[in-house]
Amino acid sequence: MEDCSQNSKWKYHVFLSFRGEDTRLGFTDHLYAALVRKSIITFRDDEELARGEVISQKLLLAIEESLSAVLIISKNYANSAWCLDELVKILESKRLLGQQVFPVFYGVDPSDVRNQRGSFAEAFKKHEEKFSESKEKVQKWRDALREVANLSGWDSKDQHETKLIEEVIAQVWKRLELKFPSYNDGLVAIDVRLEELYSTLKLGLEDVHFIGIWGMGGIGKTTLTTALFKKIKSQFDVSCFIANVREVSGERNQYLQQLQNKILSHLNIKGMVIETLSQGKDSLRNLLSNKKVLLVLDDVSSKSQLENLAGSQEWFGRGSRIIVTTRDKHLLISHDVLFEMYESKILNKSESLHLFCEKAFKEDAPKEGFVELSESVVEYARGLPLALEVLGSFLCGRSLSDWEDALIKIKQVPHDDILNKLRISYDMLEDEHKTIFLDIACFFKGWYKHKVIQILESCGLHPTVGINVLIEKSLLTFDGRVIWLHDMLEEMAKTIVIQESPNDPGRRSRLWSLEDIDQVLKKNKGTEIVQGIVLKSSPSTLYEAHWDPEAFTKMGNLRLLIILCDLHLSLGLKCLSSSLKVLVWWGYPLNSLPVGIQLDELVHLQMINSKIKQLWNGNEYYGKLKVIDLSNSKDLRQTPNVSGIPNLEELYFNDCIKLVEVHQSIRQHKKLRILSLMGCVDLKIFPKKLEMFSLKMLFLSYCSNIKRLPDFGKNMTCITELNLLNCENLLSLPNSICNLKSLRILNISGCSKICNLPDGINQIMALEDIDLSRTAIRDLDPSLLQLGNLKRLSLRSCRDPATNSSWNFHLPFGKKFSFFPAQTTSLTLPPFLSGLSSLTELDLSDCNLTDSSIPHDIDCLSSLERLILSGNNFVCLPTHYISNLSKLRYLELEDCPQLQSLPMLQPQVRLYVTDSDAREAYALDPQKIWKLFESSDKKLLHSSLYRVPDFPYPMYFEMPSRFDNQNFFPLTSSYVSKLDAIASVKVDIPDDCLLSDWWGVAVFVALEAEGFVARHMRLSWNFDTLGPEDGPSLSLLTGSTAANDSYLFTLVVSGDFIYIQRHLSGDPKFMRKQFSKHRKPELSENSSLRFEVQVEGCKIRKCGWRMLRKEDYLEDLKMLNSSGLVVAHSDSGHSAGMNQSSEVESKVKETTALDVQNIERSNENFSLGKMLHNIRQGLGVSMLALISMMVGATIFHSPVNGLRFKKSAPTNETVTNKLFKSQWISSNDIVLKVNTPQLPDNPRNRKVSQRLSFPIYQPPRRLSFSQSHFCLT
Repeated sequence: MEDCSQNSKWKYHVFLSFRGEDTRLGFTDHLYAALVRKSIITFRDDEELARGEVISQKLLLAIEESLSAVLIISKNYANSAWCLDELVKILESKRLLGQQVFPVFYGVDPSDVRNQRGSFAEAFKKHEEKFSESKEKVQKWRDALREVANLSGWDSKDQHETKLIEEVIAQVWKRLELKFPSYNDGLVAIDVRLEELYSTLKLGLEDVHFIGIWGMGGIGKTTLTTALFKKIKSQFDVSCFIANVREVSGERNQYLQQLQNKILSHLNIKGMVIETLSQGKDSLRNLLSNKKVLLVLDDVSSKSQLENLAGSQEWFGRGSRIIVTTRDKHLLISHDVLFEMYESKILNKSESLHLFCEKAFKEDAPKEGFVELSESVVEYARGLPLALEVLGSFLCGRSLSDWEDALIKIKQVPHDDILNKLRISYDMLEDEHKTIFLDIACFFKGWYKHKVIQILESCGLHPTVGINVLIEKSLLTFDGRVIWLHDMLEEMAKTIVIQESPNDPGRRSRLWSLEDIDQVLKKNKGTEIVQGIVLKSSPSTLYEAHWDPEAFTKMGNLRLLIILCDLHLSLGLKCLSSSLKVLVWWGYPLNSLPVGIQLDELVHLQMINSKIKQLWNGNEYYGKLKVIDLSNSKDLRQTPNVSGIPNLEELYFNDCIKLVEVHQSIRQHKKLRILSLMGCVDLKIFPKKLEMFSLKMLFLSYCSNIKRLPDFGKNMTCITELNLLNCENLLSLPNSICNLKSLRILNISGCSKICNLPDGINQIMALEDIDLSRTAIRDLDPSLLQLGNLKRLSLRSCRDPATNSSWNFHLPFGKKFSFFPAQTTSLTLPPFLSGLSSLTELDLSDCNLTDSSIPHDIDCLSSLERLILSGNNFVCLPTHYISNLSKLRYLELEDCPQLQSLPMLQPQVRLYVTDSDAREAYALDPQKIWKLFESSDKKLLHSSLYRVPDFPYPMYFEMPSRFDNQNFFPLTSSYVSKLDAIASVKVDIPDDCLLSDWWGVAVFVALEAEGFVARHMRLSWNFDTLGPEDGPSLSLLTGSTAANDSYLFTLVVSGDFIYIQRHLSGDPKFMRKQFSKHRKPELSENSSLRFEVQVEGCKIRKCGWRMLRKEDYLEDLKMLNSSGLVVAHSDSGHSAGMNQSSEVESKVKETTALDVQNIERSNENFSLGKMLHNIRQGLGVSMLALISMMVGATIFHSPVNGLRFKKSAPTNETVTNKLFKSQWISSNDIVLKVNTPQLPDNPRNRKVSQRLSFPIYQPPRRLSFSQSHFCLT
């Protein structure tokens, strides 16, 4: 039985069933109004006109879409055939969908209903006369009334209606809550507030409602709104939660259009970009006005934000709900929309104690001896959740005396100043932790943690430990990447700084706003109190800063200066504070640092994208400097003299495109660990020899003018990585490279003039990764085989030109295209590879290798996981070369046009093959495939199923003949302009299947609709065990479908599990791979299985099913082998050859050709996308081979050499507007139908339907046409 609450398509909480003439204007109306007030979404049929005898499809659908039904059984209820049909449908939904049923016996005795006495007897007497030919129908009505009379319900006798209605609503709500998923686990005191807020939404009403949630920072507005959003978002067409509106919008709301884009992104309209606020407002109004929208705007701080994100009710469709959280109640009042107000209140005493204890004791109550102290803390926190969390985290694990000291400090803080209460935790921090907290709160909120640590370490702090302490005390949070803190804590920290000198920013420890920084630096009002200045943004692209050139002179304790915006110093700069430890100035506007400055304390210097031509003159001494980064300084021509920087550890000059020379002072630096000169395209002059025994990484990639490297001294034993990527003019590597004993990574890819490796390379035993791709190396030095730790070796495109030969391509229209590429000589590999036992990846692609090029002992690479052989001239790779690689997971053989056979691989191997004939076939061994599927390794089976590509496999649009069971029950109805269809199939499980360890059911569904529409599909498998309890209901929500498509659904019982999957569909654009795994239920004799599929927007044209048995599968596979048709290789690991089919070969004579000029002139292209990509990948064997042969889907193919071209008259199946349909028409090829323009033999300039065949193993990459030519390429 399916749980109705798990069906995401429900629309109503309650369906009301009643007899209108008895209760419409009385009890039913009062009950309905009470339900709506409770925000219980209720369906009530208000038709007062005479009804027909057949219940409407609208009501049937409403019943199915309701979580529960309230039945008001009154005196004349049984007189209405309509009401009785409703009752039958409701009880059916109870059984099949788990719908809750609540009967109310209004003015009738339940025993009269059960035994059908009195008015019920009279009613059935009339029904039996009127429906004398439908006795079964009348009997169903009788049975339904007996069943409902036995349910627990309410009797209206001797009760006030108001009391009765309250009881009904209370019970309905209680039962419905159990059906709703819980979104508030671990949240204290959330349930009551969530219920209050939920009732404010009035979800039962169709008008647009704005709800304003206001309250102070840290009081829990976001937490409450997030829980509500998760609970109700499924009831809306569009749901969007915009967090941190105030912060993301910027100080001047300059980033509001980004939020407009974020809201519109939920409509999935490709290519839509909002460039102005005005355009964004128009787009929101025009595109959302017909949608039922749930929009949450969290932490709104200005009227402009509301005006540009949720301007008025007219912006949104009927039933929309707009929820705004803010600290400013007046902001909601001043907006042009009337808000339903909800004040987020502080916690009461018991809730506060619960929350505090969760943080302080990890329990919901105080420990013995701490009760009074805990109550004192709760009293001072005054119900503020954030304060309770901060104080609780601080006191966690502390002794009793620490708690008493904390309470003394708490009492010194005024009760009405909640922000200062948060300061208690700050005041209790160690001095260094206070500094770290203030720095992060004022400067680094939202920064990457490793960057913050690097900067604070440069300031002489210990941030790794300090940040962890602050996180433990709930003062900071860390999401795995960035450091964050609550707005209220940020305000507290900035308040602490501002209170240092409320009226004079020059006497504050930290400056962060442009206004304060400008005031201090313009008027030279800085003092020794200032410790840090961080300027993140300015109001213009290039800010004109009229700062006093000597403004930093008085700041004797300035340790941190970070400027991250472009500015122009109109008066220049004469000095910097001698106490600076960190100087970060992006876009530094001057040619050098000020002359004569003393930066004795400087540790970190970063001037990315600067105007610097020469950092300083001569030999400056900076004894503490560790990092210099001048990357992207376009005017820098020489690296600075570093002989006076003894502790330098990192040097970066990336993309300094005019840099010509590396200063000689670097060659013997003792502590430098990283030297990066990537992208220095003019670099030519380098020290002749390096003796940097601390150097670990040397990056010279894209230094295209370097011809020779310096020699490496014998003491350079620390270097682990040498990157020379695309150093195109580098002639060779020095022999002294063998001195780099710790080198692990060597990359000389793209060094096209290097033709061999230096002698002694085998002495670097630490080497793990060598990339020699696109070099001039042709003979692989056998000494490399001595590198026992080598894990990755790339020799991609190691080849050179030699003789010429022609390539011939047979193309459509009877023409041949000849191409004369330069033939290349192949890479020569050593005859033996036994020394590379640690190798995990080997790339030999595009090396012009042949079958004989592969060493015979390649199977000795016992650790190899990835083997890349693409772009070579293999014809037939012997099985023993590769099949014995026990750890192989990926084999790439793409672009090997001469390849005619494939090796048998282990099940776990993924094979990538394209552009290959691969004709020599292997006969499939049925037992081997069966053993793979039957494998007791459930993880392997599960993995094999999942590796079926996310792609619809083309199949018949007509039902295969094997689906001879078509006893399904169709039902279609229109509801609110939608056309729904339901098909229900009942399968009696044969006894022999129950005794088998493997069996299954396949169901074929063909859809039909007008036009090309996308709707949704829901399906379920329900087991009927005929026992005391229903069997499990296994659901699969398939998401979008495409009209006029065909689908294959399978349920397979294997071992202790049930596997459900949707395998095939007709259109790749709308496919969603679906797979689920379930525990097998206990099944007994006479058990049955019911499959039900429901689709929106189209009809079910055909539906059929067949049983799947192991014996049938084995027999089918033997028959296919005997006929010469075999299966393609799958990415689940098995491969198979491909036998030629003479019948198909004979059809190739119709092949014509197209000359290359017309291909180049093609002005319109159609990418076949994922469909052809998947065909290249191959089809899954372990699951698909099994299912396909048993259901009749022809995915087994023999190849055709070349393309077959036919013309045919247009048909209804021809797809226009650049949309393709594909289908299997034989076991040999694939057909695409598409409208094409005029062809040479079509002088009337009319479009025709082209019918193009191509082999499964040689699909085209692209379909294109010009005015007169049509081709597949």
